[in-house]
Amino acid sequence: MPHQAAFLLPASYGEAGRAVRIQAVALRLAAHGIGVNLRHATPTATLPPRPPAVALPVPALPAAPAARTR
Repeated sequence: MPHQAAFLLPASYGEAGRAVRIQAVALRLAAHGIGVNLRHATPTATLPPRPPAVALPVPALPAAPAARTR
């Protein structure tokens, strides 16, 4: 059974940057007799947007007792 590993490149490299890097690595590995199979990563499932949070009303503080006068 062959050894398998997965490597992900950041999207910040851009399509062309990733292609150049992958091709260079594949050529270097091929020079050592190591084959490389490429495949696209499966897209992650996107979740539906969450509804906005609704603020609950804050209960009012009880009124301070009135001062008694004599």
